[in-house]
Amino acid sequence: MPVTFLSLPKLLALLESSPRFRDALRIHAQLIAGGLHENPIALRKVVSFFALASSGDIDHALLVFSQIEKPGIFYWNTLIRAYSKTPAHRNALFLYKQMLHSFTSPNNYTFPFLVNSCARCGTPESGMQVHSHIIKNGFDTDLFVVNAMMHMYSVFGDMDSARELFDRRPTRDVVSFNTMITGYSRGNDPVDALCVFREMIILGVKPDEYTMVGLLSACAKSGDARKGKQIHLFICKSWEIDMNLILESALIDMYAKLGLMDTASKLFGRMRKKSPMSWSSMVSGYAKIGEIENARLLFANMPEADPVTWTAMISGYSQAGYFAEALQLFEKMEMEGLKLDEVALVCALFACAGLGALDVGKRLHGYIKNRSIEQNSVLMTALVDMYCKCGCIDTALEVFYGVTDDKKSVCLFNAMISGLAQHGQGKKTLDLLADMEDSGLRPDAITFVSVLSACSHSGLIAEGVQQFYSMIKFHAIIPQIEHYTCVVDLLGRAGFLKEANAFLEKVPIEANSVAWRALLGACEVHGNVEIGELVGRRLLQLDPLHGGRYVLLSNIFSKSSRWDDARKMRELMSGNGIQKPPGWSLIELNGIRHQFLVNDNSQACTGDVHFMLEILGKDLKSAGNVPDNDQILDNLY
Repeated sequence: MPVTFLSLPKLLALLESSPRFRDALRIHAQLIAGGLHENPIALRKVVSFFALASSGDIDHALLVFSQIEKPGIFYWNTLIRAYSKTPAHRNALFLYKQMLHSFTSPNNYTFPFLVNSCARCGTPESGMQVHSHIIKNGFDTDLFVVNAMMHMYSVFGDMDSARELFDRRPTRDVVSFNTMITGYSRGNDPVDALCVFREMIILGVKPDEYTMVGLLSACAKSGDARKGKQIHLFICKSWEIDMNLILESALIDMYAKLGLMDTASKLFGRMRKKSPMSWSSMVSGYAKIGEIENARLLFANMPEADPVTWTAMISGYSQAGYFAEALQLFEKMEMEGLKLDEVALVCALFACAGLGALDVGKRLHGYIKNRSIEQNSVLMTALVDMYCKCGCIDTALEVFYGVTDDKKSVCLFNAMISGLAQHGQGKKTLDLLADMEDSGLRPDAITFVSVLSACSHSGLIAEGVQQFYSMIKFHAIIPQIEHYTCVVDLLGRAGFLKEANAFLEKVPIEANSVAWRALLGACEVHGNVEIGELVGRRLLQLDPLHGGRYVLLSNIFSKSSRWDDARKMRELMSGNGIQKPPGWSLIELNGIRHQFLVNDNSQACTGDVHFMLEILGKDLKSAGNVPDNDQILDNLY
């Protein structure tokens, strides 16, 4: 681009035309060569371009800024604004401190960008410090500053502080209301989001498309299809709100998350231009309701799948239990060179946990370390869960204790507590629960399911009963059927079958087949035919098509030598055309996963497996082991 011998107005006009970075450097060089670089107008334009333009360079802007003898508030604000939008947003706070040390006073344009930097940093402490500076400098009544602070507190999850600022404002604009609606929606408070919307309408503030996006998200999270349809109708009837691409995508996303795929499909079909978000929502929606084939077809027919849609398909496979397909797609995503973000990694780790694919899980762990991916609570929770379910409890503990206390969440503690429970480490589970409470985190209903299960598998009867009542009395958690089932299992394993039966009869909610199954299993172990028969008959009424119930009750009869009853149970099962699902196991060897089913000889190594079993049988026999065949019925399965 020729810039030699051009006048100042022409040079500035070229700079304002958004040139490429190299051309902008030439323009700057011409300004310096012509002695125009200290011109106040030129200096402002140069700093603004290099700091804020998409083809600019913030380091060059900082270099120019450092050569200004006494930079005014405009230059400080420009650089703070620029850094607030970059990954190096913490630098905005450092600049602000330097500005104060230079005795330059902030103005109302300084704080919105500074507050946004605090929100992106995720550190409430720095946000509160900036808030105190805002009050000290008298900008706590400025609408733009207050809106930015409301957004910051909503990002931190502190909606009480955001609401306090909102209520104090004598005048509020659409941004104020949108900030609150989005904050409540993000924080899983959809009812409060809808209340703010009602207040907005009453006060005569006109909503825009961003208001609707926040409300649709709130309806999706609350599962309230009726409210969602009402918002959709409001949009259709409103003259002020344009049905643009963002709003169309948000509507499809809401209907997909509500499981109303027919409506979502109709809206998707009407879109002139389909956004990546709409494709992802459709893929996720079909996967969520178990229509994997529809999800697969959509994914295959996309004009160009972006990382978000790939992740949606991987997530869909994982949620539907298609773990092998999820990992295959993830590996293909890697080969395509697409960016693997946190969500994709979490979905892949979830699939590894479901498959027991330890080698793949370890590789992903290495990928996270080597790429310096932020090890936040969600990712660490997925890693801990994967190692626990793959049998590496010590590695899971190592990962867990490697997370700093400020990043430990309830979900992370729950994953570790659940893992310890699965491995029968009851004492360690109770110790970790105590650590969780000491850290200031409140255990939830999921926590106590794992704690009670750990006590059950470790024979900690008194501790388990104590935790059950502690959950109710001290943590104000209303027991669900899962908690009652754990207590039944706890008592049943210890042989307190009458107590377990009486407990289950008195629960305030109707017990499901899982709870009664736990008691029936305990009756089989302890040979209690009387209670076992009563529980078994009830189970057959609750779940008459489950073959496992018939087999379990038949085993109880056979243990007490009631052969006729055992045979009748087998005949009843056969007469109703019911089969017990075959048992199976899955192992990973050298990165290859092998699945074994009962009576399945399709594996290439079946002969070797049977040969090894024969050797083990002979070793057991030579060691004095005598199998008990008294309770075996011919052709039971």
